[in-house]
Amino acid sequence: MSAETLFAEQGYVAVPLFDAAQVRAAADDIAEHIDRVSRALYLPFDRSCPDTPLAERIDRVFAHERSVANLLRVAICTDAHRGARLQALVNDPRLIETAGRIGGRALSGKMARVRASIACFPEHRHAWHSDVARDDGTGCGKVAVTAWIPLSDAGPESGGLEIAAGRQPAPLASEGDDGFEIPEWRLAGLPRVQPICPAGTVLFLDRFTPHRTLPARATRFALVVWMKAA
Repeated sequence: MSAETLFAEQGYVAVPLFDAAQVRAAADDIAEHIDRVSRALYLPFDRSCPDTPLAERIDRVFAHERSVANLLRVAICTDAHRGARLQALVNDPRLIETAGRIGGRALSGKMARVRASIACFPEHRHAWHSDVARDDGTGCGKVAVTAWIPLSDAGPESGGLEIAAGRQPAPLASEGDDGFEIPEWRLAGLPRVQPICPAGTVLFLDRFTPHRTLPARATRFALVVWMKAA
């Protein structure tokens, strides 16, 4: 089955697109951003656990400085995507070309952020949602295709995504749903899949495809690019 057919029928498709080494190296932008923010604090820099592997660092900081760990989490999800290696992925022409081809529509404009599944912050894992919850044609409603790019191997055991498969004609969230979270009962009957996405793979999601973040034993970072219809 072609990527275009799978996306049209199931609302998602995983495509090997980038060199795995390039994607893993892009995670260094996050480590450098943590260093940059940590050096600006009154807290001594060595309390930010700079010698700890990136996948464990936030959890280590959390053990003795919970508020600092949360500040670093917010900084990563707010600004780390501006790193040069991450921007090279965001602006790679293959990304928007592939998204436009499988989605069957012209795309123009995009927004990127780093997202993470962090063991010490389970409350910040994304619950069931779709990237367009209100199909009103404004703001987030203009998003057509999302590219989820894990910066390390991701899957059911490493904080990947779970998807309620089957392309939807409209959002499953409603005006009454708190925070645009899709309640479990609205997903009844939809098959659940947990794609395995080695580094270098891009998971493309349709705008209305329900998905959520799976728990992780170690921190998993992903670069997410939301692409808007032309």
